[in-house]
Amino acid sequence: MPSSPPNETILWNALFEASWDGMVVLRPDGRLYRANRRYAEMLGYTREALEALYVWELDTRFSRPEIEAMLRSVDGEGAHFETQQRRQDGSLIDVELSNTAATYQGIKLIFCIVRDITASKVTAERLRQKEALLRDIAAQVPGVLYQYRMAADGSRNFPYLSEGLVTLGGLSLDTLDDAGEVPMMSRILAEDAARVEAQTLHSAATMENVHVEFRFRHGDGAIRWVECRSKPQRQADGGILWTGILLDITQRKRAEERVTAMAITDGLTGITNRQELGRLLDKELARAARYASPLSLIMYDLDHFKRINDRFGHNAGDDVLKTLTLRVNQTLRDTDLHGRWGGEEFMVLLPETGLEAASKVAEKLRRTIADHRFAGIGSVTASFGVAQLAAGEDARSLVQRVDEALYRAKALGRNRVASWIATERG
Repeated sequence: MPSSPPNETILWNALFEASWDGMVVLRPDGRLYRANRRYAEMLGYTREALEALYVWELDTRFSRPEIEAMLRSVDGEGAHFETQQRRQDGSLIDVELSNTAATYQGIKLIFCIVRDITASKVTAERLRQKEALLRDIAAQVPGVLYQYRMAADGSRNFPYLSEGLVTLGGLSLDTLDDAGEVPMMSRILAEDAARVEAQTLHSAATMENVHVEFRFRHGDGAIRWVECRSKPQRQADGGILWTGILLDITQRKRAEERVTAMAITDGLTGITNRQELGRLLDKELARAARYASPLSLIMYDLDHFKRINDRFGHNAGDDVLKTLTLRVNQTLRDTDLHGRWGGEEFMVLLPETGLEAASKVAEKLRRTIADHRFAGIGSVTASFGVAQLAAGEDARSLVQRVDEALYRAKALGRNRVASWIATERG
């Protein structure tokens, strides 16, 4: 005999009891009409005990009037919300409710699916706390934490930028809300952008870490130095994600510049010191030899400078040196190099300049010094020696010849220019 189709009541009961979620049917007056085994286990009741309760005896989030109003409003479209229910032992669980109304044997019933979301809520809260902690930590970092992504098609964006960018970049928090659109790269100075791009492409090709320093235009227009350190990670879709930090190193750079300046600058006059002048002389000699271009050197020495120190004091002597070097600087070309050789001796290096032109420059400098009048001191004069670089000559020989020319100028009565002619050599 063919089997008869299963009774719908039997089928419903099987689904009702086999559900992994709690299921409960409520009467319109709020009393529990029927509960499945899972819902009873969820709350720690027997089904018989549950079916003697009203729903507001279980719910802790909504009042009885609120629940009664909700029961009246439930229709076939259903409702979905979260609430909290009390177990028989008094403990609370977070639940997600999906309600829908239907008529059974002429009676309106509310069918509810109840899902215990306590564990997921705890997990979500832990994640929220961790995210809050990370945001707090990121806010305390003296820089910008970031993620920079290069997609497989070459497009790029910043999936994440910490709030440190407000300080480092001078950008508003509203700008950070759409991190992918922040015009970060366009704020890098053009002179440094190529180096940053080269480092990025090299890292993408080799998966090596990025470490680069560059100048960045702040929102207020000021230029800041930024140090970038990041680590690349290849993603499943072929893109590359760099996670790193941007640090404002402007103060460090300024300190380095001051140290460098101190190392190459004469502390009194502010012009190049002897060590740096020697390095520049070697560099210019090599360039002159490479391009077969003329190069001349001037050495000058203040006449009877010891008398100024002895009569007016060393402070007055220092003021004379500072003033005269400033006036000489104002007379020279931008390409000329002016440095203190020692004491009251100074050098002027003249690239692309022959002996005749250099002698005219020396004479102009001599008049500039002699024409100046110092309050309480009067005029100060200087003697000048001039020499042009000879073929195959080194720096030591050139300095020796210009020193001999200066000695000649002093021997001839001071306050004059003397040139060392190449034919005199030997």
